[in-house]
Amino acid sequence: MAQTVMIPGRRVTDGETFRTDWMSRGGDCIILRAEALVAEGIDGDTVDFALETRGEDGTSVTTITPTSPSAGLSIASVGVGTCLYLATTSGTAGNGAKEQVRVVVTVDGAGSGGYFVVRILPLIFFDSARAY
Repeated sequence: MAQTVMIPGRRVTDGETFRTDWMSRGGDCIILRAEALVAEGIDGDTVDFALETRGEDGTSVTTITPTSPSAGLSIASVGVGTCLYLATTSGTAGNGAKEQVRVVVTVDGAGSGGYFVVRILPLIFFDSARAY
C-alpha cells in the first residue's frame, strides 16, 4: 500500500519551514515528487524539499543525502520536480532511509513576501538491487 503524505496543497510563505508527519519507510531508496501549484510574488525565491529519517528509537534525526539532483529538490516556478535518493554501500549518516521518513519544506528567499502553494505527492520507496 502506498504511503500518503497529507499535503494536498499548502501555502508556504517566504522564510517559512515546515515538516510533514513521520511515516514508515517501504525501502532504503526513495523518489520524492513535489509540485508548486502557485508561485506568487516570489522574486527569485525557491521552495526546497528535503527528506529526514530516524530509527526505531526516534532520537537521532538525519537528513538523507540526495543522489539526483545532488543539490536536492528545489522549485523556482509553477511545475513538478523530482529527486532521487539512493542508498549506497557507504556507512555515513544520511545514506538510505531508516525506519521512518518525513519531508521538510522550506521557502528560501530574500524576504520578498512571496509564497508558494505546494503539493507533495506520495513517496515512492524501493530497495536497491545491488548487494551491500
